[in-house]
Amino acid sequence: MPAARLIAAGLLALGATFPAPGAPQAEPQVPVFSTDLSLVNVSVAVEDGKGHPIPGLTARDFVLTEDGKRRTIELCSSVGQPGGAPAPALDVALLVDTSDSMLETLRRSQEAATRFLTALPNTQERLVILFDQTQRLEPFDPEHPESLFARLALIPDGGNTALRDAVTFALRSLGTSGGRSAIVLLTDGIDTVSTVSPEAMERAVQSKAVVIYSVAYPPPPGADGPDHKEAVRTLETLARLSGGRMFRIANEGALAGVLDEILADLRAQYVLGFAPDARGATARLRKIQVKVPSRPKAVIRHRAGYRLGAR
Repeated sequence: MPAARLIAAGLLALGATFPAPGAPQAEPQVPVFSTDLSLVNVSVAVEDGKGHPIPGLTARDFVLTEDGKRRTIELCSSVGQPGGAPAPALDVALLVDTSDSMLETLRRSQEAATRFLTALPNTQERLVILFDQTQRLEPFDPEHPESLFARLALIPDGGNTALRDAVTFALRSLGTSGGRSAIVLLTDGIDTVSTVSPEAMERAVQSKAVVIYSVAYPPPPGADGPDHKEAVRTLETLARLSGGRMFRIANEGALAGVLDEILADLRAQYVLGFAPDARGATARLRKIQVKVPSRPKAVIRHRAGYRLGAR
């Protein structure tokens, strides 16, 4: 791990957090791809009409366009299929809402979350980020997973929610290499005190090769604050922009099944790599479209676009 990442992780483990709401701070930096990036990686899910992954596809089966112009696919790998090009290692952040509306529910979700983290395939880095109005990066030891969630018992009740701040923090924590990353977000979606705007959060998502899986818990009975329907729309937007999925669960008992679906999705993904067009404005959104002409009825999920620029 780079020295800078070790220092940042050490500070957070010692209790360093983002400033409290109202404290002066600059607009968070939006991560972008470096101009020296040789390939842009796109994680692609290809499913039939029943939601089953379609295996066995190769680069010849895909057509990828950038802003309507076809690009040559330089890399095509499948995570779950042996014998092909090896897929890039996966970096995963489990982003967990520990605000007052979620904390007790989360404590009852520990076993499912721990099993998910230990079962992740081909994983290079596992991050756990606990958030309310601030963010805390917690170490995860696969050999002793219980040590992380034992600390949940020490978190006091209470606290507002800065969801957009937490999402942009997770994107920065996963780095800007352009590799293969995923965020699994456990929350009721209510955001009360974020300093990051919705537009800035969306730009950050578009600037990272990340797939976001939003798991929406129901709001607690009698909850006040922002409209929960609007909160769910935010979670749907995160999934749509990144090529992920949004799940709504009635209670924490459904979490284990949802996490199993996410694991299956990660194992079935294809990773396509293409050389970006370095011409034009570097920070503009470049739209991506992937098709499989031989499977016209296939359901294809991937991120909607990307931004290319200098770090």
